[in-house]
Amino acid sequence: MSHAKFPALPAHVQRQLNPWKGSSARKGLSDETLRAYRVDGDAFGNWARSQGIAAALPISPDTAAAFLEAQSEAGLSVATIRRRAATLSKLHKLADLPNPCAHQSVVMTLRGIARTRGTDQRQAAALTQRCADKIRARIGDRLKDCRDVALMLVGRDLLARSSELVALEVEHFTATTDGALVAMRRRKTSTESHTYFIGSEAAAAVDEWLNRARIKSGLVFRSMNKAGGVSDRALCTRDIGRILKAVAVTGCLEHRAAISGHSLRVGMCQDLVAADLDVASIMQSGGWKSARMVARYSSKIAARRGAVAKYHAKR
Repeated sequence: MSHAKFPALPAHVQRQLNPWKGSSARKGLSDETLRAYRVDGDAFGNWARSQGIAAALPISPDTAAAFLEAQSEAGLSVATIRRRAATLSKLHKLADLPNPCAHQSVVMTLRGIARTRGTDQRQAAALTQRCADKIRARIGDRLKDCRDVALMLVGRDLLARSSELVALEVEHFTATTDGALVAMRRRKTSTESHTYFIGSEAAAAVDEWLNRARIKSGLVFRSMNKAGGVSDRALCTRDIGRILKAVAVTGCLEHRAAISGHSLRVGMCQDLVAADLDVASIMQSGGWKSARMVARYSSKIAARRGAVAKYHAKR
């Protein structure tokens, strides 16, 4: 990361940011976080130029509040606006400058935006077991289809984020009699690798992909050219969402337009809750530190099991 592409940074600010820009410091943040910093920095720089305001650090609390209000008026989600504020805060802290977003005027601006807009986040559509079965019943037998099925099944069993899927390597998999063990580092929750389990279907699918693609080591899920050949290049996180949308179309899923890279994680969480598995084990499988996300992903299932649903069922 440069400095989130803020233009015209004063020389002393650049000097203060330079030590943090070293490779060792950058490894402390995920690729998604670094990308968010770049996007948020660009957004502020573009807005500042449109207003005739200097985009260089430090910025005043009034400028920060005005920028966040403009983002709200542009229709951005509350979560994205909060992330914009977090980026501004981080950049000021890294440069050892006063944080404008800690000022009460900015805090109250964010609170007002949340009250006005609401804080419910749009949830990715779930790619459940039923969806996966529909896709497998309709998908072809090309090498690309083989890869996409393996990616879908492995991603579901691991409740994986896109960034975690694209980082998987052959050496991370250890075959067992009933599936495979996978060493994986949760990008948002841990700096250490943990071992997770995938079932026999997912293990067989990834074995078939590796054998047909003649991949012996290194990255598991790789890009393919138009002729159907396998390259050495890893898929990027955006590729995951694109692939899942494509297989959702193949499977004629009703909610195919809403499928995204996060759909595997949401879908498997819902399947685990529907199977009456305990929350603690679901949290372990998904790498969650609290039950909040499990509850959020499975809210529709909980509603169907609530008192009102039971009352009507008894009638």
